[in-house]
Amino acid sequence: MTTRIERLIQQLDDSTGPSYDARAELILIGSDAIPSIIDGLPSLDRFGQLTAIEVFEEVGDPRCGPALIGLLDSDNPTVREWAAMALASLEIDGAIKPLRRAYRACLERATPPDRTESVGSAGR
Repeated sequence: MTTRIERLIQQLDDSTGPSYDARAELILIGSDAIPSIIDGLPSLDRFGQLTAIEVFEEVGDPRCGPALIGLLDSDNPTVREWAAMALASLEIDGAIKPLRRAYRACLERATPPDRTESVGSAGR
């Protein structure tokens, strides 16, 4: 049986509108939703991951730190950028080395970063 929180997490991928309501509801649920969002993160597409990052930032629960660090290795440059920015804004302990590694990886790719990926990875 799917819980209410799991249903909301599944809706994060729907860019036609339901994701915005799901995002707002997950933010209202707050820290109680964070473990489920972390568990559901790998099953989300790019849009859902970006929306989850927004929830992480709004809730401000440090338990999202390892999940955000994991997103620094995403294939999607926007997900990497938003994860880096969230790590910096949430001041997640232990994020400095992964952010530096992500910054170096951005430079080594020698491809144009997504807007400000290298800035986000530098941890501001």
